[in-house]
Amino acid sequence: MASILLTDDVAVVRMTVRRFLERGHHTVQECGSAAEAEELLGSRPFDILVTDLWMPGQDGLTLIGWVKAHKPGLPIIAITGGAPRAPQLFSMEEAARVGADHVLMKPVGMQELLSAVATLAPSDTRE
Repeated sequence: MASILLTDDVAVVRMTVRRFLERGHHTVQECGSAAEAEELLGSRPFDILVTDLWMPGQDGLTLIGWVKAHKPGLPIIAITGGAPRAPQLFSMEEAARVGADHVLMKPVGMQELLSAVATLAPSDTRE
C-alpha cells in the first residue's frame, strides 16, 4: 500500500482517481491545486504524486519541477487530457521532459493507473 498525493483541479476527476487508488488499497490525500500540493508535500511524506498537468494558476508541469527540486526521488505520475490548443502527444512529451516518471491520458483506466503505481511504489509499500 502506498501513500499517494492526488492533485487535480476537477473534483469529479479527483473522486474517480481516488476511488481507483483506494480499490488498490492505497491511501490517498487529494488537493485541487499545485500550490496546495506543494504545501502538503512540505508537511508530510508521500510515496507517489499523481498530478494533472493543465490546471488554473500554477500548472502541473511547474509542480513536477518543484518536486524534482525539493523532493527528489518522489515518483510522479502525470495524468492529462491534453494541452489546450495542442495535440495530446505534446502533453505527454512535456510531462516526460520535466521529469514525470509515467504519463497517463484521461480518461484514466483503473488497471493502467494501478499498474503505474505498482511499478513506481517503493518496494516496502508493495504487497
